[in-house]
Amino acid sequence: MGNYLDGYGKDHCDHCGLDRTPEGHDGCIGTLDNVMNACCGHGETEMAYVQFNDKSRIAGQKALNYINKNSQI
Repeated sequence: MGNYLDGYGKDHCDHCGLDRTPEGHDGCIGTLDNVMNACCGHGETEMAYVQFNDKSRIAGQKALNYINKNSQI
């Protein structure tokens, strides 16, 4: 498995192959309401995270579950 940052700065995620959105979000995440930033982990579950506008944060499988439930793609 590659480094989860292999997709950083690229136009697409090397794990899922989807292009970033025009806003710069991971293609497999899209836009999440009330989220400051998020990362799909690029194939490494433990590296996924969601940071909310109130600065609280979830990570790992909990973040992926939130992304899967709330993604607007």
